[in-house]
Amino acid sequence: MRVFFLLSLILLASCRLQEKTKDYTTLYLNLENDPITFNPIVAEDAYSNLINSKIHESLLKRDVKTLKWKPALAQRYEISRDHLVYTFFLKKNARFHDGHPVTADDVIYTFQKIMDPQTPNPFMKVYYQDVQSVEKRGSHTVIFRLKKPYFKSLEFLGGFEILPKHIFSKQADFVSNPYSLRHPIGAGPYKLKEWKTGQRIVLVRNEDYHGPKPEIRQYYYRIIKNEAVALQALKKREIDMLNLKPFQWTRQTNSQNFNRYFQKIKYISGGYRYIGYNTRRFPFTDKRVRRAITMLLDREKILASLMDNLGFEVTGPFHMAGNQYDKNLKPLPYDPVAAKKLLAEAGFQLGKDGILEKEGQKFIFELLIPAAAPFYEQFASVAREELLKAGIVMEIRKLEFQVLVEKANKRDFYALMMGWSVPLESDPYQVWHSSQIERGHNFTGFSRQDLDALIEKARVDFNEKRRNALYHKIQRIIYEEQPYTFLYTSYNLIALHRRFTEVEAYPAGLDPDRWKILYQWEF
Repeated sequence: MRVFFLLSLILLASCRLQEKTKDYTTLYLNLENDPITFNPIVAEDAYSNLINSKIHESLLKRDVKTLKWKPALAQRYEISRDHLVYTFFLKKNARFHDGHPVTADDVIYTFQKIMDPQTPNPFMKVYYQDVQSVEKRGSHTVIFRLKKPYFKSLEFLGGFEILPKHIFSKQADFVSNPYSLRHPIGAGPYKLKEWKTGQRIVLVRNEDYHGPKPEIRQYYYRIIKNEAVALQALKKREIDMLNLKPFQWTRQTNSQNFNRYFQKIKYISGGYRYIGYNTRRFPFTDKRVRRAITMLLDREKILASLMDNLGFEVTGPFHMAGNQYDKNLKPLPYDPVAAKKLLAEAGFQLGKDGILEKEGQKFIFELLIPAAAPFYEQFASVAREELLKAGIVMEIRKLEFQVLVEKANKRDFYALMMGWSVPLESDPYQVWHSSQIERGHNFTGFSRQDLDALIEKARVDFNEKRRNALYHKIQRIIYEEQPYTFLYTSYNLIALHRRFTEVEAYPAGLDPDRWKILYQWEF
């Protein structure tokens, strides 16, 4: 009996050792929300895009260190001198997760679905509107011909994820089919192993991947919406990595025990938070009103109190660390006196109840914010009190993220508070051109002819210095009009388990594909 007991202990220890060894190659993360779709052609939300970027593959991908484009499904490419013809030569060993080879037919099919009027993705179509034709030469060469040059053509022609034609062409509904919603088949480095809604998503390494295989064999995402719960999961080492909130970074992750297991990495974020106004609706049709609201909010004080000064006030829609951003443009000041003067000029007067009104209409509006997002809730609460002092009533409505996105897409809002992610160099067409008012991401409905002209001119200028001068003019117009109250860009504040090494923050962020694993490190 004793021998049997000892043998059982040895076997149990052996199983645990094997399980622990296996766990070393798994990166445990949190995800605040479930993805909405596994179809990258229609995905708009960050959660879907994050998962899709690992399941699906594009012709090229950007090297996060050098920012240069490197081969993915394409082994090489050629660009004509006039920037009108782009030729991609596909790898012949690239296959989808079901073993089917990736061919020129898949590339052409995916592009055709991007441009299909029935595909609900106006935010993508704008980047391909000048493609005149796409054709194949043999089974592994694709040629795009453009009507006119566009400085980001290589990025967008080489950067969209390729879908398997042999699967999607047989689906009655391109958007709402099993492969889009629950069972994706891509050509990327990871495959979907499990998705339990509201609990976890597990991706496993694609052992038949055509490129170098990353050392991380599995991504295990726990769906944790509450930031306090996520931090506790990190401290219990149930997850390996977390993007910390400022107060968590400064006050809750400095113990000796925490630093024993986790390294902390800080780098500037490629995004910003904002309040967007529906310029079609009273009272936001008047830029004086929009500017007044911005000037009634003490953004500097809120930055200190809610973000421990781990962020920056921004003045426009470009990446703060990039050359597109006009660093000479200072945020509008916190100035309630000047703000009230602007409101008076716009025709608002205080009513007997202390609320501003104009021609019988009271200044009462609803602000939509994402639910279960403490920063947004805290900021909105402070803003409501500040605006009330000036006679403006702001009602706060919390919505699930997907519902909030639907409201924005339907233009069914007065004001909303969200975030937007941008690369080091972006094209503002998608958000700020007037052609995107009805179906694109120009939710606010803001437009000016001179703004459109500048955006269009910048798209065809391949001289970076001239192009950035145009972007500075674009930023100044948006700054003057304030269709957004631009708030903050912040740092990415990452806590990562120390068993992952060779970790570096590059201009485009972190790259887990480059990481190595210390297998002897204690969990």
